[in-house]
Amino acid sequence: MPKVMFVCTKNQFRSPLAAAILKHALTERNFGDEWTVESAGSWVQHLAPATPEAISEARKRGLDLSKHTARGIEGIRRDLVDLYIVMESGQKESILIDYPYLKNKMLTLSELMGVEFSIPDPYMTGESYREIASEIEQIIIRNLDRIVELAQKSALLRS
Repeated sequence: MPKVMFVCTKNQFRSPLAAAILKHALTERNFGDEWTVESAGSWVQHLAPATPEAISEARKRGLDLSKHTARGIEGIRRDLVDLYIVMESGQKESILIDYPYLKNKMLTLSELMGVEFSIPDPYMTGESYREIASEIEQIIIRNLDRIVELAQKSALLRS
């Protein structure tokens, strides 16, 4: 059973939304029961819910983040995750400083497309929540086969 972990900064907008989008896409492909898709933050200070904007963007897509609670990457069983997808290159770098053994299991969301750029945090940049959510969704949907391939390959190596 492959396990994918999306990571952003506070685990309140980008990563929970990405996880919900991937879960839905996998369910549509009849993988839903076989996969675990979760999210975490690289800098979570307190157990907070998803932001109202994340809940709204999820709802527009028929998804529900109303029960989401933020959690930090340090609190998860990192060895049981097959693929980490982070939103920013800086997050990837800082996580790999603390957990270098994750190097072959981690990439930025944009690297799925063969390039590397950061998916901005709308709370930091003031960019449109709708546009960021759409960008995350488009990258996941367009690269779903690659996500499946990478996670399944890693899961086989783990077992």
